[in-house]
Amino acid sequence: MKKAITAFVILHVATLVCAQCDGNRYRNFMFSEVVKTADIVYGENLNLEGAMEVLNMDVYEPAGDVSEERALVIVSHGGFFLTGSKEGEDVVPLCQDLARMGYVVASINYRLGIEFETPLNEPYGRTVMRALQDLRAAIRWFRQDAAGANSFGIDPEEIYTGGVSAGGFMAIHLAYLDEDEIPAYIDMSAPGLEGGIEGQSGNPGFSSEVNAIFNISGAIGDTAWIDPGENPVCLFHGDEDATVPFGSDTFFLFGIMEVVELDGSGSMNEKLDETGIPHCFEINEGYGHVPHLGNDAVYDTTLSIISNFLSHHICGDALDCSYRELETVTRVPSGAAISLPLVYPVPSEDMLFCKGCEQGDLMVLSDLSGRRLGAVVVTDSGRAALNAGALTQQVPGIYLLEVYREGRLLSCHKAVQQ
Repeated sequence: MKKAITAFVILHVATLVCAQCDGNRYRNFMFSEVVKTADIVYGENLNLEGAMEVLNMDVYEPAGDVSEERALVIVSHGGFFLTGSKEGEDVVPLCQDLARMGYVVASINYRLGIEFETPLNEPYGRTVMRALQDLRAAIRWFRQDAAGANSFGIDPEEIYTGGVSAGGFMAIHLAYLDEDEIPAYIDMSAPGLEGGIEGQSGNPGFSSEVNAIFNISGAIGDTAWIDPGENPVCLFHGDEDATVPFGSDTFFLFGIMEVVELDGSGSMNEKLDETGIPHCFEINEGYGHVPHLGNDAVYDTTLSIISNFLSHHICGDALDCSYRELETVTRVPSGAAISLPLVYPVPSEDMLFCKGCEQGDLMVLSDLSGRRLGAVVVTDSGRAALNAGALTQQVPGIYLLEVYREGRLLSCHKAVQQ
């Protein structure tokens, strides 16, 4: 007896394998407008003054997007760990443009401030750890929310983070600093630093891991902390950066106060090559600190390579570390008066029909590995049939039914063989 195929219809609602990865989402501008939800509280912890500080963030989403299980990017601003905010010019354009590509993007505030004691390496180390604990709490907040209301329609398995300058430090240390690698001179029992590397800024019981990171003009305390198998990274750094070392050098706060020896992106790139960790490295030749600020050409290159890097990890696209001209894609608005392709009947043991297809549309049946099991080009406008018998020979599991028009994925349907 033939096994039944149950097709759950999803129209313009992305899934990880289907509409999420149609060749445009996460790579090109699919949405013209962005919706911002401001000042969402994701945690709290003791700050430098010993007062409880509420931690908040702004979340950017593509306007009009009804997709679910979207990739999330958490971005941290720069400012020496002394100043800056989630609304800074160094991060807001990135947040807005990534949201226009279909990502959900969060820009976070974190605890700032340094005790000006000498030597500065210890107080500055404590500052970095406070910020790192807050970033981990923000990641956990989204996973906790996804387990319930999932307010922002994210996929908790597709979380990424990155930052600018100090925010780059945070992303790098989240990826590569382990508990047993915390420098001995940092007192992790100090108020507001309890709880080890995870900290106590909120949302315990959920993972703070990410899939990959990006760093713009940041550095790591020691490349020895980078171990094989750890997070892939996309690096950007000006080779004339006089603020954060491009290679390995002493970091001076404000250019005059000696803090600690750091390894910048140039040195990290060498260690990443040695360990075999996949990475991109864009050298902003002739530029200083945070070169994308105020420079449209550098900004476009930065955004393009970030989108290449992230879509590689989300969708399995080939890793491309070079500039790619970003496109603006014409998108069919949700709710528009058009005939969307509908695959039926449900369930089916034989033929699957497409209602609303147009002549030239391509119906494709495949498994999750991308192996094509069957395909048919629609020759009779409005209706086509695809032999689903191939599925009856497959093992139970999830299969995909896709309808393409002029090379663009128009609708995606999940088929479960029982």
